[in-house]
Amino acid sequence: MKKILSLIVLITCSAFGQIKPIQFDSLNQHLSVYQTFNTFNGVEYNANGMYLITNKGIVLFDVPWQKSQYQTLNDILFQKYHLPVIAVFATHSHDDRAGDLSFYNTLNIPTYATALTNSKLKKEGKATAKFEIELGKTYKFGKEKFVVEYFGQGHTEDNVVIWFPKYKVLNGGCLIKGADAMNLGYTGDANVAEWPKTVKKLVEKHPTIKQVIPGHDDWKATGHIENTFKLLEKK
Repeated sequence: MKKILSLIVLITCSAFGQIKPIQFDSLNQHLSVYQTFNTFNGVEYNANGMYLITNKGIVLFDVPWQKSQYQTLNDILFQKYHLPVIAVFATHSHDDRAGDLSFYNTLNIPTYATALTNSKLKKEGKATAKFEIELGKTYKFGKEKFVVEYFGQGHTEDNVVIWFPKYKVLNGGCLIKGADAMNLGYTGDANVAEWPKTVKKLVEKHPTIKQVIPGHDDWKATGHIENTFKLLEKK
């Protein structure tokens, strides 16, 4: 009987799929990358989000790809660090970044997005962020600082990046492709003509980046920006 039940569970999981657990990696004692996953046409893709650990709480950069993992992420972070999530910043309007901000709004966790991202979310009938990001401003949470920057259109018209000056780490979001990416991914909202110009502006502003975190793909590899330019040249 146990074998039959196990077989039923196995068939059910295979038929309907299971949500892959969130994966965590630390860059240093304050910055970490977390990965969530989704499947399209039978192919699994990852999304790289980040979070900043401050003495006041945790700042989240982009939400999990699966809405069912929003609370899971909050719970895991609290268990790991004994700190709550105190802010959420979305780097553009797509589901792997802004998702459903109503979850965080309901919990009274401050949510942030640019005016353009909020406008796009509103058009799509989705929850908007409670606070508008001030581009170029140095945000300070506890003793930690970061800057949200916009260099132009690329993957989307509203894609922003996060710069951590103390660590020289750049959260490139979906503006930057992974070093192992074979193509530009979803380009339905992209401006491919402007994309390389936008990345060039970013590189000129930050010539001494130590670590780049792309929106997808293997973030631990090197050469993300170089591969982004290479993929754009093929278009």
